[in-house]
Amino acid sequence: MDTKQTFHVIGFLLLLFGLFSGSWFLWLLGGFFFFMPAAQEWWAKSIVKWVKLEWTSDQTRVMPGTPVNVTIRLHNRSWLPLPATWLRFSLPEHVTVDGGNEVKTSNQRTIVRLRFDLPIRQSAARTLTLTPHKRGTVWLTEIQSETMPLFADEVTFLPMPLSFSMLVYPLPLPLPPLVLEETQPDGSKLSRQRQQEDVTFLRGTRPYMPGDRFKHIHWKATAKTGTLETRLFEHTAHPNWRIIGHILPSYEPLAQRHNDEANERIISCLAALSMLCRKKSIGFELFLTVKQRGREHFHLPAGSGKSHHLHVMTQLAQLNHYVTTPLPSLLRRLEESPAKEAVILVTARPDELPVGTMEQLLRRGHKIAVLDVSQEQVVFARQELAQARKRSVMAR
Repeated sequence: MDTKQTFHVIGFLLLLFGLFSGSWFLWLLGGFFFFMPAAQEWWAKSIVKWVKLEWTSDQTRVMPGTPVNVTIRLHNRSWLPLPATWLRFSLPEHVTVDGGNEVKTSNQRTIVRLRFDLPIRQSAARTLTLTPHKRGTVWLTEIQSETMPLFADEVTFLPMPLSFSMLVYPLPLPLPPLVLEETQPDGSKLSRQRQQEDVTFLRGTRPYMPGDRFKHIHWKATAKTGTLETRLFEHTAHPNWRIIGHILPSYEPLAQRHNDEANERIISCLAALSMLCRKKSIGFELFLTVKQRGREHFHLPAGSGKSHHLHVMTQLAQLNHYVTTPLPSLLRRLEESPAKEAVILVTARPDELPVGTMEQLLRRGHKIAVLDVSQEQVVFARQELAQARKRSVMAR
C-alpha cells in the first residue's frame, strides 16, 4: 500500500467516525487527507512552470582527455522551498565526471546524481568537470529531476528537456618524417589549364625572356645587374594531396575478428595528416572506403586552411556505424583523374593492397605513399614501379 492509498484509508475512517459522531473536526480532518493526494497531483503537473534548468559549458569541441567545465543552474520561481532536489543524468562510459554527489557506472553508462537545495524564488548552481576519453559526439537531451513531494516517502519525477552536445575530435597519432618534396607528384607545379601567376605576391626576379610583359620588368634590379630582369610572382596553382583511409569492416565473421581498434588508429592517423597539411599549407582531399548517403565512397573535395581542417576533423569525429566498400574500386576511380597528384594511403593491412591497381596508378605518373598503422609506430613507405611489378609477379 503506497502513501496515497494510506491517506485515502485514513480519510475514509475519519469521515466515517465524523458521520456517526457528528464532529465537524473529524469531517475537516478526513477531507484534508483526501485533499492531499489531489494537491500532490496538481503540484506534479505545475512544477514544470516554476522550476527551470540552465546548462552552460566553456567548450563544445575538444580533444580526448580535455576537461570541460559545466555549470548547472536550477531556478525556483515558486513560493515554496524545494529542499533535497536531485538531478539525474547519464553520459557514455568513457566520460569521467568530477564534482557530483553520486557517480557510478552501469550498463556502459556513467550515471551522475546532483543534489540541490532551492530556497523560495531563488536559484542554485553546481559545477561539474567532464573529461571525454574517446572520439565521437556526447549527447544529452534530458535530465531527470527528483523533488521532495508533499508526501514524505514518495518522490516526484520531473523530466527536464535539455540540448547539449560535445564533439570530441580523434587524437592524432605521431607521424614519421614525411619529405614533402618526395611525395609531391611530377605535375604539381602548374597544370596546362592554369598557366597563371598571382601578381599580388612577388617571389623574386629572373632574366628577361622574349614575350614577358613590359610592366613586369623590375627596373631597380635591371639597373643593378645591367640586364633586363622580370618580376617573378607566386603561382595560382598549388599541389594537392589525395589522402585515402582504408576503413575495415567492424566485424569479419569468416575470420571472427573485430577491427574497431584498427579503424580507430586509421582515423587518428588521418587526423594527424590533416593537421600536417594545415601546418604546411597543403591542400588535400579525403577519400574513405565507406558509403556516404548513397554514394559508393566517402569523399571530401579538395581544400585547405583552417575551415577545411575543421570540417575534416568533424567528419572523422562523427564517423560511426559505417558500411565499408572495397579498396580496389576506389583506387580505380583515381585512375580516371588526369591530374598527377600525390596519393597517401593509410591502412592497417599493407599486405592486402591491390598490387595491379597500384601499379597502374604508378604508370600514369602518380606518386603513392603508404602509411602502415598496424603497429604501435606508424611506418611510412614509398611505392615505386619496380616494387609494384615485383609484387605483381610474386602474386601471380
